[in-house]
Amino acid sequence: MPSFKGLNVYASSEKGFHGLEYTFRIIANRFADLFESKKTKMITKNIAQITPEPSEKYLTQLEEISRYFSTGKTIDVNTEDKILEDIALKKDSIIFIMNHSNQTRDPSMLAVLSTLLTQAYKNAGKIDNFPLPKIILNQDILKTMNPTKRRAFENFGAVGIDANIYSGDKSVNARAFLPLMRDFVRNKSNIFIFPEGKLAIRKDLDFNSRFQIGIAELINKVLGIKKNVTVVPVGFAYGKGNNKALTGMHIGEPIVFSRNGENTTTTCGNILKSEFGMPEYKIFFRKHKDKPEVAITDAGIPVRQEEVTEYIKSLLSENLEICSKEAEKRIERPIDPSEIIDM
Repeated sequence: MPSFKGLNVYASSEKGFHGLEYTFRIIANRFADLFESKKTKMITKNIAQITPEPSEKYLTQLEEISRYFSTGKTIDVNTEDKILEDIALKKDSIIFIMNHSNQTRDPSMLAVLSTLLTQAYKNAGKIDNFPLPKIILNQDILKTMNPTKRRAFENFGAVGIDANIYSGDKSVNARAFLPLMRDFVRNKSNIFIFPEGKLAIRKDLDFNSRFQIGIAELINKVLGIKKNVTVVPVGFAYGKGNNKALTGMHIGEPIVFSRNGENTTTTCGNILKSEFGMPEYKIFFRKHKDKPEVAITDAGIPVRQEEVTEYIKSLLSENLEICSKEAEKRIERPIDPSEIIDM
């Protein structure tokens, strides 16, 4: 977990409010249970009874529940790039990273992404050999649910971790991540994560500071076993004012990390294609534009494996920030009806 020197007031606040937040979640969930519709209760009960396995039945149910939670959305998304279609044709598992800009609306946007991905797997004929979704979220969300709803969430891939910024239990997270890594290495699961986590509320910090290092650590470890790791950043944005109902999603170019001998190599993702990329990154990748992948270096010297995590994190952060800005741009420009999806 990140450390924040000189921010003890935030550490104390987070520790102090964690218990209050947990109690509020319990109360809110119980009220939600009372007023939940019969249809929603039936759907939840059915999900809690299914078996999470790569089968046509599970893929169909995953698409149906994803579409259920994403209904009523008008989304401007770059489907013309066919990134999900290309992913679905390959056997490799993928890590999807998303910006955490709105706690109440981000889950339904994740459902939109899941709907598009399940459709891509179906169209590719991967109805019984697709990676299962593993969605990393705050374990408090699961713990405060009623048993049936918790089982339903877990059946559709929810994996709880200790998301507390200043007092996270690393042993809890290690136990959660080990089976996750095992399935990912075997190409049996895709990982979905909001790397900002609770730091998303710290708008006074820049994006790179909010982007926590855990997913980069996982990638660095996996590269000791798996030939390469592909990460797809996905930016979410929400309209305001007259365009409040409109949402934007930008599915970014895949970033591929590989271990080549003693060096860790990478592709640039969105950096050279977007106006939002930092000049330093653009200069670095333009110098090597004829190479399919570039060794991660510091002042021209390849970064040692034990130090490469921070560089992976920075590159992922840069790409995800680009995607979030591209998503914002999509809903700020004149609407092209051909690029709008109604869920």
